[in-house]
Amino acid sequence: MASRNYRIDNMKAVLIILVVIGHFLLPVSSTRFTTNSQYLIYSFHMPAFVFLSGYLAKGVYRNGKFRWEKAFRLAWLYILFEIGVHITEGLLAGHIGWKIDFFHESGAPWYLLALLLWYFCIPICAFLKKWKAMTLVLAVGLAGGYAGRLGDFLAADRVLAFAPFFFGGYFCTGEEMKAMCGGTKRGVAIGAAMVVAAVIFLGTYDYLGRYTLAVYGAMYDRFDPGLYPVAWVIRLASYGVAAVLTWGLLAAMPDRKIPVLTTVGQRTLSVYVLHRLIRDLFQYVNGYRFINVHSKVQVLLMMAGCVILTFLLASGPVFRSFQMIGDLPFRLWNRKKAYKKTA
Repeated sequence: MASRNYRIDNMKAVLIILVVIGHFLLPVSSTRFTTNSQYLIYSFHMPAFVFLSGYLAKGVYRNGKFRWEKAFRLAWLYILFEIGVHITEGLLAGHIGWKIDFFHESGAPWYLLALLLWYFCIPICAFLKKWKAMTLVLAVGLAGGYAGRLGDFLAADRVLAFAPFFFGGYFCTGEEMKAMCGGTKRGVAIGAAMVVAAVIFLGTYDYLGRYTLAVYGAMYDRFDPGLYPVAWVIRLASYGVAAVLTWGLLAAMPDRKIPVLTTVGQRTLSVYVLHRLIRDLFQYVNGYRFINVHSKVQVLLMMAGCVILTFLLASGPVFRSFQMIGDLPFRLWNRKKAYKKTA
């Protein structure tokens, strides 16, 4: 059995911490520090996560067989997540309606829905082979932003925009990843990422703000009308930025087991789902009133709280409870089959 890739586990841990921080920053991103921090995080954290998801999806379709149980589990978790977000967002809005729209999504549940749809596309891309598939996916990712009528139907805006990262990860081999993160390439990757990160953090608020929608995977009709014709170029540039930052962070990650951090990286799904519900509830009880957004110290303390929250949501009891809920339909199904056999 192949040894576990601890570099990926460690990177997933760092990324899920950034996801939590990014979501908690969204309601208070109004100062230079908070806004630039948010834009730096959002410029690469989801593309990087999607890339790793694609890399780890190689077992979804193998030898002509599709692992339907993985798709069904994702669909089940998406439904639960959608219901949970519907309730918490309803609390914030002052009214929880009975109608839940599972087909239009631009909030946090989009990631589970997108994973499901990318899984279904794997057999097609596997048939086309690496370079044909990547050319097609890149073209769709760049041109898809002009399909504004789709909007967030089946999370189409994100599915199309982030697909090149998913299939880039899917087609990336272990040897290629090792080569990318070793030798002189490691230093080049880290150095380039540091330069790009500094430019984004120092320049976004004043100079790059009007271009930042590209990093959210938004349809191009959300851009300024003057940018609409060249929006695909802006997205292509954002792909490059995300690729450099992803490569740099991946190269910087230690390829060994690190206490707590590695474990968090192996349990990111429970953190991803639960932290968003907690963030909404934090808003509902007006928890942000205790945070002075103009105080960098208080904002940094909030970020530290996000790190602690990440560790708590990845802890054994929480993770096992989340796993039990995620496996519930399959346990009931297996119990039903076992009952029929004994009946």
